[in-house]
Amino acid sequence: MFDNKRIALIRLSAIGDVLHCTPVARAIKKAAPSCHLTWVVGEVSQGVLTGNPYIDETYVWSREYWEKAMRQFHWGAALRYWQKLRQELPERRFDIVLDVHGLFLSGMVAAASGAPRRIGLGGARELNPWFMTETAPPVSAGSHVIWRYLSILEPLGIPADGYDMDLAVQPEAAAFAADFLAEHGCRPGEPLIAVSPRTTWDSKNWPADHFVQAVKALNQDGRILLCGGPGDRQLGQEIVDRSGASVINAIGKTKLTQLTALLARSHALLTGDTGPLHMAVALKVPTVSIFGPTSPEKFGPLPPGHIVLHTPESCPPCSKMKCPRGDLRCMNSITPEAVVAAVRRQLR
Repeated sequence: MFDNKRIALIRLSAIGDVLHCTPVARAIKKAAPSCHLTWVVGEVSQGVLTGNPYIDETYVWSREYWEKAMRQFHWGAALRYWQKLRQELPERRFDIVLDVHGLFLSGMVAAASGAPRRIGLGGARELNPWFMTETAPPVSAGSHVIWRYLSILEPLGIPADGYDMDLAVQPEAAAFAADFLAEHGCRPGEPLIAVSPRTTWDSKNWPADHFVQAVKALNQDGRILLCGGPGDRQLGQEIVDRSGASVINAIGKTKLTQLTALLARSHALLTGDTGPLHMAVALKVPTVSIFGPTSPEKFGPLPPGHIVLHTPESCPPCSKMKCPRGDLRCMNSITPEAVVAAVRRQLR
């Protein structure tokens, strides 16, 4: 039914959400191997799609660049970038577009594609359904985000192919990881504990002092690999200086594909609700994740074998980027001792 069809999947960001959508791409390609599947993705997240065997093409449209131009009132630059998309997407002559982002902007992208059939998520926000020709049935509010994304297959009659996420390690990235670890004296087979100490929300960040204590204690269990983006450098250096641990500091020194390879070499990952968590889960690396304002039932690891530490406080997940109470008690109440014990269980 979908053989030789040209299908586009829209999920622009973020890293975790893009990975959560990979089961959708796999299901489509397994149901219709001869279809041509294009993924419309943002610039920051494109690296987690590199080497994905179920995608024929990635079309990179930098939502980040467009939104920055709009915020800075650079109307001409924003318009030219939008016109570029409006010219290039219709040239691909898509038969079907699946909008797995569910926002006003992604709806505009879907409409700009010119595809005659545009399917959106049930319960999408920001007037997204206005741009769709049909929508998927809504899922229950407490469902994991992966099941919500997979629901978009129902109008096509395509069954889900499980919930495992797909993330490939590229050969050149694997070579980089091997050289990088060797340069820092990490021996093959030596326990490597990856730590990603920062998230994109202030409210999801475990306190820096807690990370210092955890890294100091875990230093006796293996080498510590700090990972993160350029904006995390100051925190990373604080952890290095205050912990006194033998730390391999990779913060701000890796591309996304290289971080993938480093995580694949790790024996465990300690982090919050952020992109590297979902990368490690996709790579089947044991994780310990710290959740506070977001729900682990909706956003945490689905496969068994991962440890999620959730707040014992009475306030339910608020899903707020800033703590409404002002004291971040949900994250502060999770102790370094509990985290260290969980990481050691994963190493065993």
